[in-house]
Amino acid sequence: MRKIKDFMYGEDVELFARLFDISIRSTSANSEYASLNAFDGEDVVEAKIWGIDEQKKSILKNDEVYFIKGKLREYQGRPQLIISELRLATEEDNIDLTQYYEFAKLSEEELKEEIFGYINKISNPLLRGITKELITIYQDRFFTHPAAVVMHHNYHSGLAYHVYSMLKLSDGILNVYPFLNKDLLYSGIILHDLGKTFELSGPKGTEYTLEGNLIGHITLCVNEIYRIASQMGVEKSDEVLTLMHLVLSHHGELEYGSPKEPIVAEGVVIHFLDNLDARLATLEKELSRTKKGKFTDNLPIFDRKAFYNPNIK
Repeated sequence: MRKIKDFMYGEDVELFARLFDISIRSTSANSEYASLNAFDGEDVVEAKIWGIDEQKKSILKNDEVYFIKGKLREYQGRPQLIISELRLATEEDNIDLTQYYEFAKLSEEELKEEIFGYINKISNPLLRGITKELITIYQDRFFTHPAAVVMHHNYHSGLAYHVYSMLKLSDGILNVYPFLNKDLLYSGIILHDLGKTFELSGPKGTEYTLEGNLIGHITLCVNEIYRIASQMGVEKSDEVLTLMHLVLSHHGELEYGSPKEPIVAEGVVIHFLDNLDARLATLEKELSRTKKGKFTDNLPIFDRKAFYNPNIK
């Protein structure tokens, strides 16, 4: 079956796609419509369902695959899909549903091998023990969860891939700044977003859990570190207190949700690597679907700035 890229503007469209980021809105004339994104297995396109009725609303579920009919148009220099008909994909359609979901560039097994490999490089037995224990306990969630609902690495295994990317980036920094404590840096990077395995519901139809909304991933992670450390009788050790500080401070500034600002060198590095990887991963995705010489959509992670894709080979 044809993909979005195979259709011309103004052409009638029939294809299978996963629909996500669905929101029901109202026009100035109080007519309801759905604003959403559609992923056809290769590309993501913005979509609209105008004048949506109760029948369509009843079958419209986030992160499910549909057979859709509609028309492709150009809107602000980018394709937009206007959906007129849709139904859930079924077994009778004889399609591989997994091709319509986004996955990390590395498999779960590859990510496990890489991240446990970094854990084994941690020389400090206390930091290594706590990090290994927590990742082992929660590995089923850690290696499948996304890192976010919308903002960045919001796909299957996105959380682990985000951690893997930060670890790779940290190696370059350690080469330039060998005064940094490698063990603290590795442990802090690996555990900084562990709380998202509680904050987010899972890789499909991702939404915030009750504990995610009420407590948040930073506090949830610190609680887990303290719990394991208390069982070991080391909750007051310098290693544990500093590790908890790295998690508490990784958002960098109080106004961005950090209970503490970093006052440890490794905390500064983790904050900037977290920010750098989140932003570059977002730009990579957005620029990949933006034509040369055009601007991306306004990106929330960059305070709604649009980025230019230079027409340079």
